[in-house]
Amino acid sequence: MDKIPSAKVSNFTLMSANGTDISLSDYEGKFVILNFWATWCPPCVKEMPALNVLHNKLNSGNGLEVVGIHVGPALATVKQFLKDKPVDFDILIDKNMSLSSWQVSGLPTTFLINPSGKLIYKATGEREWGSDEMIEFLRGIMKEYERLAAAEILPTKG
Repeated sequence: MDKIPSAKVSNFTLMSANGTDISLSDYEGKFVILNFWATWCPPCVKEMPALNVLHNKLNSGNGLEVVGIHVGPALATVKQFLKDKPVDFDILIDKNMSLSSWQVSGLPTTFLINPSGKLIYKATGEREWGSDEMIEFLRGIMKEYERLAAAEILPTKG
C-alpha cells in the first residue's frame, strides 16, 4: 500500500448485495479497507479470499472492517459470486458508478480509511491481503493511530 496525503472522505450510501442500504458512516470510528472490485476482474476475484482472511483476523472490537464495492450494475452476478465464494464482510453495489470521484484508475483498487474518516493509504492492483506481512503492516498502523489518539494528538472524530 502506498501512503497518500490524508484527505477527508465524503459519506455515501449504497445498496448491499443482500438488499440493505449501507453508508460509509456506519463504520465511523473504525479502520476501513474499501476495496473496489468487479466479478469480471480476475485479480479482484483472486484476492477476495485473502480480503476475507484479513477481515476475520483484524475485525475484533473496533478493529478493521473490510468493505467491497462492486463497480457496475451486476447484482445477480454478484449474488451468484457470493453464493459460490462467500465472504464475511459487506459487499456494496455501485450500480451507477456514483463513486467515480474516488479516482479508481484500475481494478482492484483498495483504500485504507482511518477511524477519523481520512484516506491514508491506496493500493492499485492485487495484494496478498491475508499475508502475515500485510496483517502486521496494518496492525502497526492501527496501533500507531491508537497511540496518537490516546495522547490526544489526533482527534478521535471528524
